[in-house]
Amino acid sequence: MAKTTPAQRFARIFAIWVDKNAPAGERAAAERKLDAWLKQHGKSRADIGAILAQAAADDVAAQPTAPPSDPRDADPTDPLNAKVTPLDLIRALLEDYAAMSTHELVAAALWAAHTHVFDRFEVTPRLVLTSPVRGCGKSVVLNVLSRLVARPDLIDNITAAGLYDVIDRSRPTALLDEADNLEVGAKAALRAVLNSGHLRGRSVRRGVGKQARRYFTHAPIALAAIGVLTPTLMSRSIVIHMTRHDGSRPLRRFVEGDTQNLDIAYRHTRQWARNVMLNPDPTLPAELHNRVADNWRPLISIADACGPAWGALAREAAIALTRGRRDEDIVVVLLHAIRDVFDATAADRLAGKEIVTALHAMEDGGWDAWGGEHGDRPPHRITNAELAHVLRQRFGIRSRSIWPTGPRHPGATSAKGYWRSDFETAWAAYCQRAGTPAQRRLRTVGQER
Repeated sequence: MAKTTPAQRFARIFAIWVDKNAPAGERAAAERKLDAWLKQHGKSRADIGAILAQAAADDVAAQPTAPPSDPRDADPTDPLNAKVTPLDLIRALLEDYAAMSTHELVAAALWAAHTHVFDRFEVTPRLVLTSPVRGCGKSVVLNVLSRLVARPDLIDNITAAGLYDVIDRSRPTALLDEADNLEVGAKAALRAVLNSGHLRGRSVRRGVGKQARRYFTHAPIALAAIGVLTPTLMSRSIVIHMTRHDGSRPLRRFVEGDTQNLDIAYRHTRQWARNVMLNPDPTLPAELHNRVADNWRPLISIADACGPAWGALAREAAIALTRGRRDEDIVVVLLHAIRDVFDATAADRLAGKEIVTALHAMEDGGWDAWGGEHGDRPPHRITNAELAHVLRQRFGIRSRSIWPTGPRHPGATSAKGYWRSDFETAWAAYCQRAGTPAQRRLRTVGQER
């Protein structure tokens, strides 16, 4: 029997430490052993991903098989003796390169693994990496994912025709950087491809008569963008909000020619995908509903297949990353937002222009990038006229003359607006509260964005 290497011994201790079902005493002892190992070998926790990759390489070297002709499709048997799953390896490597929270690392690792088995599920959720400004690591994450996902195609710019053509031909994992420059909100054809491919079997038809052809669009897609994308796309996505690294720990620099550890993780994931049995309908947290549940179902299925510890991590991440997100029709989300405005101001009446100003001030609302109720218009600030149209056409709520509160003084004027009571019936039908309402933070009007 081959002698166990130090990296392999580290990997077995690591497996105990990350197993939430292990007794607390065992996990605490494993953590002490990990720290002692790292100190002995002059390493830190930032090196864990590299150590696990080395352990995987040591396992491969111990197998009595001839070297594969294609190193990206090697076929290692029983990687890490099933003690460390591909998800452990992917998460640790992502943490080496990017500053993300624990829940975000879990979600990104699950999404990367899902690209290898996406065709076993009805839905392939999009992954959206968003940030308020440049320099938050989105492109680095896409670069790392390009070494971990199935059939990667890293793209900086593409048309709708180019996207549906490459998806139909090769079913890649499309990694779209600088997606805010694609102007998805203004390009209906591109928006149709991104949205339709969320479901298995969907397609778009192009051409006329005998020249008409169907292009299948079902494939995994990740997008990196500053700000938010269209509501219809965001609702089909696992969303990770990235921020600029604070320098609290060193991050590994991605170098295209130095990806051995990432390639090892890719090979183990490929082997895992060939053999894994997946439950297409796992038990989901009660907090997940409708499209949010659809997005997380394949990821939680994958987590369960990697053991109860990962199942627990995935469910915690799903709840944390979707808390406060709503997956209803955008006009229902608008109703929720209007109720938040009334709650925040404690007013019994508001002019339409006051509501619109408050909507623009919502930090995470997207109402300053409104694409119309069908998401088919160029992003712009929602206007008072558009608000009135949606409320009147969809919910029968009509604006009326609203006078300021308090005694009426000479020179006071009325404005078109709404009483809180005008919305109560619609709120009761479409915006049922679950516990204490979570109110969005409102920027002070005029505050810098």
